[in-house]
Amino acid sequence: MSHYERPSSDYFLSKIEKEEEKNKQGKLKIFFGYAAGVGKTYEMLREAQEIKKSGEDIVIGYIEPHARPETMALTEGLESIENKIIKYKGSTFKEFDIDKALIRKPKIILVDELAHTNARGQRNRKRWQDIQELLAAGIDVYTTVNVQHIESLNDVVENITHVSVRETIPDKIFDDAEKVEIVDIEPDELLNRFNEGKIYKMEQVKRALLNFFTRNNLYALREISLRRIADRVNYEVESERLAKREITVIPTSEQILACISPSPSSAKVIRTAARMAENYHSKFIVLYISTSKSENLSEQDKKRLNFNFNLAEKLGGEVVQLYGDNIVEQIIQYAEFRNITKLVIGKNYKRSSKIFHFYAKDVVDKLMDSNAYIDVYVIPNSLYKKKREKVVLKLNEWSNLSLREIVEAAIIIGIVTGIASIFEYMGFNDTNAIMIFILGVIIVYMKTTGYLIGIISSIFVVLMFNFLFTDPKYSFKLYDKNYLTTFIMMLTVAFIVGSLTNKIQKEASNSYNREKRTQTLYMVSSKLLSAVGTSEVISIGIKYISRLINRTIIGYLPEGNKLSTNFVYNRDKDENKNLFLNKEEDAAAYWSYLNGKEAGNGTDTFYGAKGYYMPIKVQNKVLGVIGVSCLQGFLEPEQKFIVQTITGQIAIAIDREILSSQQEKSKVQIERERLRSNLLRSISHDLRSPLAGIKGAISTILENGKFISEKTKEDLLNGIYDDTEWLIRLVENLLSMTKFDEGNMEIKKNMELVEEVVSEAVQRSSKYFKNHKIKVSVPENIIMVSMDGNLIEQVIINLLDNAVKFSPKESVIEIKVYEKDDDVIFQVIDNGTGIDEKILSNIFDRFFTNGSKISDSRRGIGLGLAICKSIVEAHGGKITAANRKEGGAVFSFNIPKA
Repeated sequence: MSHYERPSSDYFLSKIEKEEEKNKQGKLKIFFGYAAGVGKTYEMLREAQEIKKSGEDIVIGYIEPHARPETMALTEGLESIENKIIKYKGSTFKEFDIDKALIRKPKIILVDELAHTNARGQRNRKRWQDIQELLAAGIDVYTTVNVQHIESLNDVVENITHVSVRETIPDKIFDDAEKVEIVDIEPDELLNRFNEGKIYKMEQVKRALLNFFTRNNLYALREISLRRIADRVNYEVESERLAKREITVIPTSEQILACISPSPSSAKVIRTAARMAENYHSKFIVLYISTSKSENLSEQDKKRLNFNFNLAEKLGGEVVQLYGDNIVEQIIQYAEFRNITKLVIGKNYKRSSKIFHFYAKDVVDKLMDSNAYIDVYVIPNSLYKKKREKVVLKLNEWSNLSLREIVEAAIIIGIVTGIASIFEYMGFNDTNAIMIFILGVIIVYMKTTGYLIGIISSIFVVLMFNFLFTDPKYSFKLYDKNYLTTFIMMLTVAFIVGSLTNKIQKEASNSYNREKRTQTLYMVSSKLLSAVGTSEVISIGIKYISRLINRTIIGYLPEGNKLSTNFVYNRDKDENKNLFLNKEEDAAAYWSYLNGKEAGNGTDTFYGAKGYYMPIKVQNKVLGVIGVSCLQGFLEPEQKFIVQTITGQIAIAIDREILSSQQEKSKVQIERERLRSNLLRSISHDLRSPLAGIKGAISTILENGKFISEKTKEDLLNGIYDDTEWLIRLVENLLSMTKFDEGNMEIKKNMELVEEVVSEAVQRSSKYFKNHKIKVSVPENIIMVSMDGNLIEQVIINLLDNAVKFSPKESVIEIKVYEKDDDVIFQVIDNGTGIDEKILSNIFDRFFTNGSKISDSRRGIGLGLAICKSIVEAHGGKITAANRKEGGAVFSFNIPKA
């Protein structure tokens, strides 16, 4: 009996997130068959007609033009998007127009032949990539595919049918489909349809029946397709049960490692590992060991290796590249590090000599001997032919001849020959001459890059020793047979020691390059950590990428709905960067930014571009794009790894800058909220007293107006007037501060007479400053200043209001104006209580009050002095406050004359 536990909260959260993500994406339905002619397109169109009747918005994006009347009849009544006409090398092709489909944006679209390869000139190389764009745009897609087009089953189908299928789709596309409907008929019935000419034209039928469409092949393909559907259904059921914590489902923990090389058979190794990973519901890792010989790979091998890496990524594998000449040791160490349980490797058909077979074991044999816990799966090479093939020596690995190295080798041999002659002249025996010659060969190996010059030098020194130092001298004849052994040993030792020296030299060179690369990557990390701003981050990143791979690099950052192209690091001064900056390249970069995937040269999207484009991506956010010039050729795997590594660091640095900027904005927002709270709290507190006074005075007059004296009534009305004036000043201050915060305060400067501005301010203040005396001191000469008279009047009124609050009644408040250098100084002086030294530095801050109450119980909200500061600074002046020695305070501000 199975035990059931209540699903955890994490399960529900993850399910909700997945559902939300799915709702944003369109849904894919695949009509799946085992061969052409089973009725996939017919079934898809029949269902489309049913959906059309229900009123859904469904259109035909592309239907393969079949010679089947009953199929094409089902297209009638369905809206169809016009095909795109592509002309290439004198031929005309009709292709699905993805741009028109995205503009039309129906609810459902039919796109036949999922595995189709687009004609040159299309944005994407494969049609399944077009469909991914449709799904990302929220459009549901119906499509068709056959079992032989699934990537991981490609080699299985080839072994059965002996036909290589080049058009494939990644397994992930098939597995992630919302629905897969299998369209199935008996193979015998399918063969009858072939013979009747209902699938292909009659001239094609015979050729098809002899090759792919044999009865045995069709039965095998049908079995594979049914098993693939069964695996999909079983995986969905198990995943659902496992998510609900049903203990009857035991998750596996298999770790699969596929070892590859530039060999064509590595593609089969990758596909086998992908199928195993699918069966065990686990991920797989693809490992490539780069040795000292990897530098001498041919262009064909490099392209094949790049294809293998792309294939691994397409099938959902993790690609890892290690360095070292001991391949077995590297594999075992990495397998232990990643806890690998199953290892997939191709069979090595290189034959070793039977004489030396006891130590020259195959890599597979060494792996079996070196571990006791990893299951090793050996994949035979279907491309291997048992016919005896000619052995071709790779001259680029052995020779690397250059005139400079030949001259150097000749000079070295000449020098050691001279030294050996001197030793013989001095009476030393032959042993010293042998050692000198071996030393010379070692030096030759150290100074040259290939093996050929070293081998020739080894043979040459043996001949020189025989010619110059053995009897009969100056002759190649040999009288003493003991020298024959000496010659053989001398040649062997010189060759072995020289080869080891050459190998060590290469290892040292590779180690130096790796160390240099590591140091550079560390330097990049340090520089990016200290960078300030996204522009500096992207500039540093593209500079170091360019230095490491010696290519021109371009960086794109988003600006609204576009990408900027201001960051270009041109490594090769002779390279015309305009070839790299054009509309076609910008389109590839923008597509990479929108979709968060790589594009351009070396990929299947915008594959005709001159650059390779990689998104700067962190989690699910795309922060920009890095472009690499491919005018020198496509990026090698190691170069792509460097670009990916530094791009990842750039993404982290940019994300850090964005988070920092968001934190600053949050701080500003928090400060605004605090100020808003203070404002509301202050207003609610300070408006209550005057409003209550106004209400009480009016209520008294209305209810008891007939019974109170005129003097009392006048006092009440004056109180109402004073409270109203205070409220008006409060509202003016609030409006002024709001305008300053929003940047809408306009300073309208005119040449104003200072005496008139002060006089107007005093006159406006006299109405509500009746209990104080105001004294004005201005120079006798006329002073004209460029200023906004109304705003400066408001400053003086606010300062007078502040002085009145904290000065005793009948005291004198003085306004003093005088010239000093290029400024006009305004001062408001009182003889009140002064300002506490503790709060002196804060009195011009918004909403700052000293907490004391004045005679009329109005505390104030602390905006008056803040408004004064904003107005004065907007005029280019400065406002200050200080205590007087004789008591009271003085407020001063200056307005520049110019």
